[in-house]
Amino acid sequence: MMKRITLMIMIAFLTGSMAMAQQHGRRGDKMPTPKERAERMTERMVKEYSLNDSQKAQLLEANMTLMEKMDKRAEKKEDLKAKPTDEERAQMKAARADYDARLQKIMTKEQYAAYDKNMKERKDRTSSGRRGGPRQ
Repeated sequence: MMKRITLMIMIAFLTGSMAMAQQHGRRGDKMPTPKERAERMTERMVKEYSLNDSQKAQLLEANMTLMEKMDKRAEKKEDLKAKPTDEERAQMKAARADYDARLQKIMTKEQYAAYDKNMKERKDRTSSGRRGGPRQ
């Protein structure tokens, strides 16, 4: 009798664990829309770089454009984990260059310098993590 109760508890625990493992992220399987991602990115940048309302509106527009371009790429791609082709990589690089040019027009020199510094640090962290080096 005791073995059956213990077995039932273990089965219930494992079933619950597997159900929890199936959920992806905090929102389950629902991916945020490009608009939601752009709004979240804009709010974070407004706080981080002390942007005013005019800059915020322009930044939201730039972020929407970038997120829509990224979303179009994802829609075309069946396997999102596959490495991008040379053409896709060139398109992403061009989209990023266009975005950076828009940011330079929107932000002050000091704000853009802080943004650029943060992006370089982020790039260094991710590239060092890919090579197997220690992450900070």
